Amino acid sequence: MSDQRAFWDEGGLYRSNTHPVVELFARQRIDHLAERGALAGVRSLLDVGAGSGFSSMYYPPSIRVVACDYAGGMLDSNPAPDRTRCSADRLPFRDATFDAVTCWELLHHLPDPVGALREMWRVARRRMIVFEPNRIHPGHIVLGLTREEERASLRFSPGHLRRLVRAAGCEGARVHERCGLLFPNVTPLPVARALVRLPFRMPVVGISQLMVLEKE
Repeated sequence: MSDQRAFWDEGGLYRSNTHPVVELFARQRIDHLAERGALAGVRSLLDVGAGSGFSSMYYPPSIRVVACDYAGGMLDSNPAPDRTRCSADRLPFRDATFDAVTCWELLHHLPDPVGALREMWRVARRRMIVFEPNRIHPGHIVLGLTREEERASLRFSPGHLRRLVRAAGCEGARVHERCGLLFPNVTPLPVARALVRLPFRMPVVGISQLMVLEKE
C-alpha cells in the first residue's frame, strides 16, 4: 500500500489535464451526463478521487466543483479552486452537502470501495455518479495484467459494481450502462478524434461502466 501511495503522490503515469485526448475524453463524458439528465439541478459537485483534474475542470461553469483526493502530488495540479485532501472513505463534509457526488475510475484503486461509496452517498443531496472500468474490454485486460495499480480492475464486472453499491446501502440506480471507447492516457490523438465521433453508449465493449444513483 505504501508503494501505491507513493505512486499516486508522485502523479502516476498520466497525461496532463490539458492534453487534447484528455479533454476529448472528459468533454464526451460530461456531455453524455448532461444528455442523460445527470447534471440537471446540479449547482454543487464533489469530485472524489479527483487527482490532477481532468474529471474536475470540464464541467459547466455554473457548477461549483470541489475536488478531493488523498494524493497531494496529484491534487496540487488540479485547477479546481476548491480542493480538499482527504480519503474517500472519510469525507470531511456534512450529510447532503453537494447536489451531486462523482468519482471517475476510483473504486478499483481503493482498499475499501464500499466505505467510499457509503461516504459519497452520505454527502450527496441529489445523486451519485460513478464511472468504473468494464473488465471485459481487451484494453482493460491488458492494463490489469501489466500495471499493478490497475490490477483490481479485472474484478469490475457490472455484477461486481452492483454488489459494491448494495453493500454500501445505496439505493435508486437509474442508469447502469457501458460506454466509451477512448483511453485518455494511452489513445493516440488521431485515433481519439475518430473514436469520439462514435456513439458514447457501447453495450458490452465500452471501456467503462456508468452508474447514476438518485436519492428520493
